[in-house]
Amino acid sequence: MMKKLPLLGLGVIGLVGIAPLSSTAQDSFMERVSAQHKTCAQKNFKSHGHTHNSRLEVTYLDRKRTPDYNRQSYLRSQLPWQNFLSQNGQWWVQFNEDNGKPQRAMGKPIPTYGASFKERAENFIANQLSEFNIPIAELEYTGESLTEKHAYVRFKQKHAGMEVLWSEMVVKMLQTGEVIMFGSNVYNNITTDPITNISIAVAENKAKQDVVLNNLTVTTNPDLFLLPTPDNNSVKMKLVYEIRVMGEDDHGVPSKFYCLVDAHNGDLLYRTDLVSHAVELDVTGDLHLENSYTPVTSEMLANMDVIVNGNAYKTDANGHVLTTETGPTTATFTLSGDWSTVLTNGTTPSFTMSVNDGANAIDFTGNATTQELSAYYHVNQIHDHMKGWMPSFTGMDFSLPTNVDLTTGTCNAFYNGSSINFYADGGGCNTYANVADVVYHEYGHGINDNFYQDNGSFFQNGAMGEGYADFWALSLTLNPILGVGGDQVDQTAFIRRYDQDPKVYPDDIAGQVHNDGEIICGAWWDTHLLMGGNINNIMPLWVDAYAGLQAATANGNEGTAYTNVLIDVLQADDNDGDITNGTPNGNEIVEGFKMHGIYLISNATIDHTDLLAEQENTGIDITADLNLNFPYTQYLGGVKMAYSLNNSNTWDTLVMTNTSGNVYDATIPAQPQGTIVNYFIFADDFYGNIAVVDPIASAVPVYRNLTHQILVGYYLEGTDDVADASQDFGNWTVGLPTDNATTGEWEIAIPLGSYSDPADPSTIVQTNEDHTAVGDICFVTGNANTTSDGIGTNDVDAGVTTLESPIIDLTSYVNPAFSYWRWYTNNPPSGANPNADWWQVQVSDDGGATWVYVENNLNGQRAWRRNAFRVADYVNVTSQFQMRFMASDSLRPGQNLDGGSLVEAALDDIQLWEEGVLSIEDNSVFTAVELYPNPAHENVKLNVTSLVAENASVKVFNAEGKLVKELSIKLLIGENTLDFNVDDLSSGLYNLTVSIGDDIKHLKLSVE
Repeated sequence: MMKKLPLLGLGVIGLVGIAPLSSTAQDSFMERVSAQHKTCAQKNFKSHGHTHNSRLEVTYLDRKRTPDYNRQSYLRSQLPWQNFLSQNGQWWVQFNEDNGKPQRAMGKPIPTYGASFKERAENFIANQLSEFNIPIAELEYTGESLTEKHAYVRFKQKHAGMEVLWSEMVVKMLQTGEVIMFGSNVYNNITTDPITNISIAVAENKAKQDVVLNNLTVTTNPDLFLLPTPDNNSVKMKLVYEIRVMGEDDHGVPSKFYCLVDAHNGDLLYRTDLVSHAVELDVTGDLHLENSYTPVTSEMLANMDVIVNGNAYKTDANGHVLTTETGPTTATFTLSGDWSTVLTNGTTPSFTMSVNDGANAIDFTGNATTQELSAYYHVNQIHDHMKGWMPSFTGMDFSLPTNVDLTTGTCNAFYNGSSINFYADGGGCNTYANVADVVYHEYGHGINDNFYQDNGSFFQNGAMGEGYADFWALSLTLNPILGVGGDQVDQTAFIRRYDQDPKVYPDDIAGQVHNDGEIICGAWWDTHLLMGGNINNIMPLWVDAYAGLQAATANGNEGTAYTNVLIDVLQADDNDGDITNGTPNGNEIVEGFKMHGIYLISNATIDHTDLLAEQENTGIDITADLNLNFPYTQYLGGVKMAYSLNNSNTWDTLVMTNTSGNVYDATIPAQPQGTIVNYFIFADDFYGNIAVVDPIASAVPVYRNLTHQILVGYYLEGTDDVADASQDFGNWTVGLPTDNATTGEWEIAIPLGSYSDPADPSTIVQTNEDHTAVGDICFVTGNANTTSDGIGTNDVDAGVTTLESPIIDLTSYVNPAFSYWRWYTNNPPSGANPNADWWQVQVSDDGGATWVYVENNLNGQRAWRRNAFRVADYVNVTSQFQMRFMASDSLRPGQNLDGGSLVEAALDDIQLWEEGVLSIEDNSVFTAVELYPNPAHENVKLNVTSLVAENASVKVFNAEGKLVKELSIKLLIGENTLDFNVDDLSSGLYNLTVSIGDDIKHLKLSVE
């Protein structure tokens, strides 16, 4: 039975509570890798030594932030991305939801031109990404990383001479020069006061707040920096001081805190610890190959310094030296060499002895401790392992100081940026210098650190650092249990293990770097197992993806970093440059990463033509097309439809059947006359999360966006299309005395569109057209003077504006329903405080004395959307029925722009419906009205028997209530026939009216 050591030291230790996957996910995983995944109980354990003080860590980011599927779907639907797709074919994207630009996009190779990778990247950005508004003039080239397959070219952003922290513009190419990925974490419209309000001294005091260290030193970078902080799908750019706070705790463990302090108000925005808290001669030494509990064995000491007769030599990989010296002579042996210099209290073990001609067996045992020899040996092992996979990387080709038997603390090891360090036995712990994989882990920190610096970057993210240091160790030992041998009592106690209870993002994110690092290391380890358990299969992918520099991001941004790793792993596995047709190990990679909650959000789209009216007592067939490509097919849980009836909040879910290709079908059960069916279609992923939904945001439980709606067994009774043709209900009241909006008040007008960018139609905020098929006018909340005016020129500001219907007598109706088309937005991409203000619709049955909500919604959508409701579901059916529509902008002083949203609204085509078929009244001028054939294909006959000779109007309305055909017939007394063509109409159900004055007859026309 193994015990997990409760050691939380810098750079090695830490596991704070494991949250397992669901039993279903766990079982699926265990079936695939059961040979290597075992279950083991954990015992209670005593506490040892120093613990990492994670409370000092500060970040301005939400560590558990996951993509907002509605926001992602919206950004994908916009013109820049759609135009990019139309030019370049199948590409996938995950947007930076704060700057609205692709955080990572990948797909089919795109040709570029230029004499170098840098020129190709610059030309690609200028020519292919122009619609994304990349601030090209502010990009500064930082370098490129090359692998056997790929070239990464990187830029950072500087604005007004100040670096934008963690900004990145990256273009990834095949070695042949075609672009296969790009990312644009850069920013436009940067505004911040460049003048500081607090002194450096005040900022330094804030940076070292709560930090208790000995030999404390504080240094501040003389340059100022810009820090983009998330703010409701936008960015607040903050001016910051960059400060370093350094010292040691009472146990001698060093800390180097990197801090960012707001130069305007002194807020400490970010703080993280950068210390990652491991003659012919044959030279050997007795050491531990695994840990203190494995027997010592005599091993060759490679790459070691030897002085023979005053001349310098090195042992080879087998600890052998062939000299040109003759003996007898003297030789000096020092426990230092190409890759490690061992130091104990500042002294490197060394001895001198006489050697003779021929073979000399030199044993360092007795001249160095076991821990000194073990540390030296294992540094050489991990260096050679790394070098075997990264032969061109020279950043670790130096003699790394390896400090052994530190006495300032116990139970720990750490990498401090220039050396690896191990405490002596004590405090219940054996020295970790004797634990091979801890040495490998600490050396892994050095690989991470120096590789990133060699590529013009900085390994910033702590969780990535710990996870990647762990995987360097695991890739050499091939053992998922790390740190066995550190406990002086329990020989089976361990630090971390990767063969049980996998950590999952975001559930297991704890803000502790060792804990959070288990997520990404676990993803690599389990992918390795799924690919056959042969390290030679995973390491080429590891090396290629390593160059992606995904850890060059702030603590708190783990979700994005982990996703970027997955993208680079899939592309590393790709063997033809086209990710869209799959990769040799794509299924295993996707499975291994998704077991740890790391997956690519679906770029699936659902194409569906909504049904607006259907016949009663007949099953309603719903059809949708799901567009989905690899690797997102691996995440698909299923395509489903949810529906509810009338105003019920109870939803039934139907699994849609894949009938052919991408087509999915389901049938809503037959409903009686006078029913309103609400429905939406969605695809969910393997975790049960909704990956895509149509309509957007219609699946959220609170403030649900409008769904699709079907009026079952209804016919149209009356329409108000706002002065275009019909005003069947009387005069509306535009604005009430109690309204307090200062701009954007309701008016009747031809709407004038407003745009964030007038040259880009996708940036529309206020509608540029009414809804009526043949019409121009609607209710709108204020027009600007021109389409070039700013989007806030005449939006709803500082209060509410109300539109009120006349009183409508409904007493002659059995089950009346109203529908209306509305445009409402409170969340345009460039607007402040999105989704913060209300769209409200109320009804009254007593002439406005009391009101009941039909809509009370914070979910805007920049499109015309229909809502329908049955009157009796909200109020009584009376002669005093009224409706009112309110758009509002609420002030919340102290919030961004005092909390107001950018609000625009419009209303059109308010329609009254009645269930059933209208009977012919005794005093009607019509004695018979009929259509045939019905259903019709190309032509239809309208037969009308009339009591008068009069001109009659014939109108055909589609299911939305839009007028799609208008005819006239001169009636004679008796039978009359009108032939007309319907092959210009789409298949579906239509309402036809025949009218003379106030006498109107309604019929249903079905077109096939």
